[in-house]
Amino acid sequence: MDRKLINSVVLVWIISLAPLLANSDLLQGKKKILFLGDSITQKGQYVAYFNAWLVQQYPEQGVEVLNAGLASETVSGLSEASHMKHGFARPCLFERLERVLAKTEPDLIIACYGMNCGIYQTLDVQRFARYRHGIGRLRAAAKQYGAELIHVTPPIYDNHGKEGFDYDSVLSHYAAWLVMQRSQGWHVIDLHHSMRQNVDDKKAIG
Repeated sequence: MDRKLINSVVLVWIISLAPLLANSDLLQGKKKILFLGDSITQKGQYVAYFNAWLVQQYPEQGVEVLNAGLASETVSGLSEASHMKHGFARPCLFERLERVLAKTEPDLIIACYGMNCGIYQTLDVQRFARYRHGIGRLRAAAKQYGAELIHVTPPIYDNHGKEGFDYDSVLSHYAAWLVMQRSQGWHVIDLHHSMRQNVDDKKAIG
């Protein structure tokens, strides 16, 4: 993801998350917030901005923000053959999740997965099912450890105007499914839709 898209992630993410936390009791009594996700989370930029916002808005609460993002990670457990050029398959969250939760003991988890879960291929019923199953496993683990969970839909994928298959169509599908789960009481931040609007608006202006 290029720098302009990363900056869009940071901007849109903060704009989307702040109202959710400010207008709910999700932060009440929380002492540790754990971020889970792939390389975008591991990079830490939006986590750092969130931490700065948190300190400014709730200086008396003393919340600890922990970043446990891991590059290339999925919740689907899938990996494409081309990823082996790095010398390893994509890591799966559930290879480490129990250890992470046991060591960090978070009150609130903010998780952003999906970008790598479709392994940059066309929409597939089985791959989509693996993604949904992985999200379910994450929710079950959070519940087991008594932590609230906020899902963040995957960022957009920009194919820079290239013709042919656009991976962003897969991410849009994953994001739409997550947003639908709000009706089940899930906390979901729709980064994908907001980011798409932000990027398209900027492209239109030029």
